Amino acid sequence: MDKMNDSHETQLSAACLLLSVAEADEILEEQELETIHDILKDFFSIADNNVHDLIHEAQIKMKKTSGLFEFGQHLNSVFDPEDKLDFISCVFEVAYADGNLHYLEHHTVKKIANILNLNREDILNSKTEIEKFLD
Repeated sequence: MDKMNDSHETQLSAACLLLSVAEADEILEEQELETIHDILKDFFSIADNNVHDLIHEAQIKMKKTSGLFEFGQHLNSVFDPEDKLDFISCVFEVAYADGNLHYLEHHTVKKIANILNLNREDILNSKTEIEKFLD
């Protein structure tokens, strides 16, 4: 991840998108929150307490927004193609965090992938990669 693209806005956009997947089935499970925490910590190299604050801020922001487009567009503008692929893998990781890919979570993953201009093959490869870790 390019440090220029590591702004608070970028971190917040990523957190909002990850939360949107976790909340797609209207059940936010502890395992999903832990997965989001770990992803944000690793993806952006930020401290635990800062990740906690970021997730809390994202939860507030998600209650005030009507869609994913603004967050995805921001990431689309700052992420390079490799970052986008890494991020969509993280999105799938959240979707599978509870051991089950709910159809609403899958739909949300596809919306995010479309906003990031990822092609079907890249999406399927990311999904397959995450599924291998679950077996």
